[in-house]
Amino acid sequence: MSYYTITKEQIQEIKKLKEEARGQTIKNALQSIMLMEGIEGVGRVQKKMEELECWTEDYNKIKLFDWYPLWYDVLLIAVAADVFNWDDEDLKKFGTYNQKVSFFEKILLKYFISLEVVFKVAPERWKKHYSVGDLESSEFSDKEKYALIRLKNFSPHPVFCPLLAGYFESATNFVVRLKSVSASEKKCTFKGDSYHEYLITWE
Repeated sequence: MSYYTITKEQIQEIKKLKEEARGQTIKNALQSIMLMEGIEGVGRVQKKMEELECWTEDYNKIKLFDWYPLWYDVLLIAVAADVFNWDDEDLKKFGTYNQKVSFFEKILLKYFISLEVVFKVAPERWKKHYSVGDLESSEFSDKEKYALIRLKNFSPHPVFCPLLAGYFESATNFVVRLKSVSASEKKCTFKGDSYHEYLITWE
């Protein structure tokens, strides 16, 4: 049984999401699937989505800076997690790929001179990718080498929990260039908390 089995009933609920995602996030997801599972893997995901009646030809026409239904992004990742039986570690790895293939984010991070600045602008960067969700940099200590990030009003599917941990870890590592960066989710709305909270540490 898959860690993240998805049903037609769940798909119908996800497709009710009215919010939007930037085309770049969806293209990043497609590219990350290809890096993890190969071009054949992308084909398997498309076939499964067609069987579940949630594939759309728009996936082949996505433009980086245009806005698309949020469910395009959510279902693509959720179905991939089901098809390949990804667990949380796999999804965290997927999140690191997401950050690494994001050309615009890498270029942006390249010009930030400190982690403190990165975490300060993170809420603004989130809004560039999603029309929903409030990202907050709640704590930062360069001396103690940790940061806390809170994400409110964004719970489209549990696959995003480990995925975002991987994304935050990779983005932090890109700035400090160290192997000892770690990110983990400490609070989660799917476990009864009122928001998601991620602890990022580095050495």
